[in-house]
Amino acid sequence: MSANGFDPTLDYYQVLGVPVTATAEEIRHAYRELMRRCHPDRVRDPDQRRIAEERAKLLNAAYAVLSDPVQRRAYDEQLRQRAVAEFLFQRYTGPGPTGTRMMSGRRSRASLTYDLAAFVQLLAVTVIFVAALVLLLLASSAVSQLFAAVP
Repeated sequence: MSANGFDPTLDYYQVLGVPVTATAEEIRHAYRELMRRCHPDRVRDPDQRRIAEERAKLLNAAYAVLSDPVQRRAYDEQLRQRAVAEFLFQRYTGPGPTGTRMMSGRRSRASLTYDLAAFVQLLAVTVIFVAALVLLLLASSAVSQLFAAVP
């Protein structure tokens, strides 16, 4: 928790499933809908109930921050500062310790597809270069043999 009373590592907008531009009414509606669906009192299994209680705590924390205009402004400012810091860190040092949006070390499918495409292109260029080099060497030895045969 930060000094402002919210966890700076969580994206409360994502927790509630609302955009950053959401109005207070949209935030309230999303919170109520999610709490209605996953309220701990609706779950009978003890293990599932503990999970529902943790989810409810997270929803309550997100709603508490985003429904209060002062806390929301402070939270939004911290999100902006974190985004700028992450951008600068990645720009000057490569991908940061959090990856892009805290991917936990996983790489996106698009990134892997891009890496594979780049590898295939590099492989193709390498094969063409080696083939051209071999042809050049064969051609130069054939030409030298041709001239060696001429008196």
